[in-house]
Amino acid sequence: MRRASQSQAQGVQGVMYALAIVGNVWVIATLMELEFTIPYQVMAMLMGAFGFLMLRRYDLLTPWMPGRQGSVGTRMYWSWVGLVGALLLIGYLTKYSDYFSRKVLLIWFVTTPVVLLALHKLSVAVAGRLLPHAVRRRTCVVVFVNDSARSLARNLRKSQSYELVGFFEDRDMDRTGGPLEGMPYLGKARSVAQYVRDHNIDVVFVVLPDDGGRRSLNLLDDLGDTTASVYYVPDFLIINLFEAQVREVEGITVLEIAETPFYGADGMLKQLFDMVFSFTVLVVLSPLMITVALIIKLTSAGPVIFKQKRYGLNGQRFWVYKFRSMHTGAINPRSDVQQASRNDPRVTPIGRFIRRTSIDELPQFVNVLKGEMSVVGPRPHTVAHNEYYRKAVKRYMVRHKVKPGLTGWAQVNGLRGETAQLERMEERIRYDLEYIKNWSPMLDLRIVVMTVLMIFRDRNAY
Repeated sequence: MRRASQSQAQGVQGVMYALAIVGNVWVIATLMELEFTIPYQVMAMLMGAFGFLMLRRYDLLTPWMPGRQGSVGTRMYWSWVGLVGALLLIGYLTKYSDYFSRKVLLIWFVTTPVVLLALHKLSVAVAGRLLPHAVRRRTCVVVFVNDSARSLARNLRKSQSYELVGFFEDRDMDRTGGPLEGMPYLGKARSVAQYVRDHNIDVVFVVLPDDGGRRSLNLLDDLGDTTASVYYVPDFLIINLFEAQVREVEGITVLEIAETPFYGADGMLKQLFDMVFSFTVLVVLSPLMITVALIIKLTSAGPVIFKQKRYGLNGQRFWVYKFRSMHTGAINPRSDVQQASRNDPRVTPIGRFIRRTSIDELPQFVNVLKGEMSVVGPRPHTVAHNEYYRKAVKRYMVRHKVKPGLTGWAQVNGLRGETAQLERMEERIRYDLEYIKNWSPMLDLRIVVMTVLMIFRDRNAY
C-alpha cells in the first residue's frame, strides 16, 4: 500500500512538473506576441514528457539526507540542464532549432528551473498543511545498547531526517544500564535482518558493545542480505574494517559499512550523464528501433516489447523493458527461472541477432529516463534468480544500493550472459561490489566505451 501510494504521488507530481514545463514556454511565447506554432508545441510536449519521466522521482514527502543527496533545487536544476543539453544537441544535429526564437528558448531555459522549484516549494507547503504526518523520514533501528547508543538515540529522536523505530539487544537490560528511553524493544540481534526485510527499514545502526564483537560481525553478515544502509557505531577504534568509511550522523561518528556512492556532486553528475546519454540515444536510434519493432511484429506472433519484473534500487521491483527475442509463451515474465543458453530453441531468428548485438536492450533507455535504471550499474536479475542467489552469495543484496544498469563492470570483464555455475555468479557479484566501491565518472565512461567495442565480438552474447 505504501509503495502504491508513493507511486501515485510520483505520478501526480510528474504531471504537475510536465504541465509547468509546457505552460511556461506557452506563457513566454504569448507575452512576446509570438504564435505558438506546431514546432513549439512538439518541442514543449517532448520536453514535458521527458520532464514527467525524470522529475517525478523528486518526492516532495522525502526530506532526508539533503546534505548528501544535494538539495531538491540543485537536483532539479541539473535534471533540467540535462534535458536542455540533449535538446540543443538534437536541434543542432537536425537543424530543427532554426524554427525557434533564440530569445524565447533562452528565457524558457533560464526561467523553467525557477518555476519548477517554486512549484515544488508550494507543493511541499501544501502537503505540510494538509498532510502534516505524511512527510516520510528514513526509518531506522539501533542494535545493541550502551552509552553511544543512547546518545545516538537522543539525537535521532530530534532529527527531521530519521524515524527511530526501536532497538534490538541480546543481553538483559540490567547489563546494559537500561533500555533506550522511550523506544520499544524489538527482539534479539538474530532477528534484525528479518525485521528489516519485513518492515522495509531504511537504516540500521549497529553499536559495538564491549563483549559483542562476534555478535556484531555475525549481524553484519546477516544484514548483507538486505538493502538497508548499515552504519557501525564504535566505542573504540577498529582497524580491520578496511571497507568502512568514517561518517557523521546527527553528531555521532559512525563507520559506514554499506551505502550508495551516488550522492553530492558525483551523484548529480552521474544522473546528468544518464539523462543526456539516454535521451540522445533514444532520439538518434529511433529509426533503428522502429525498424526492429516492425520486423519483430511481422515475423512472430506476440507483443513487440517484453517486460519483466526485476529488483532495482533498494530492492524495489520495477518492470524492465526489452525487445521481445523469444517466441510468445516461451517465457513467463513473472516467474522466469531458466536463463537463455546458446542455441536456445525459444529464441526467434531476429531474436538471435538483436540479442547478439544487444539491440534487444535498447528499450531500457526508457527505464533510465524513468529513473529506474542507470546507463552503467549492476545488471538486474530476474526476481526468481534474485531470491535464489541472495541466499547463496554473500553480500549479494548490497548490489541493490545502486540502480541497475544497461551494462556493468562485470559484463565488460567477460561475465555477460548465462551464469550456470554458482562460482560464475559469485565472480559477477564480486565485480558489481568492486564497481560500487571504486565508482567514478571516468569508470562509467570506460565501461560505456568497452561495451560498444564488445558488441560484435562478445562470445557470451546469445
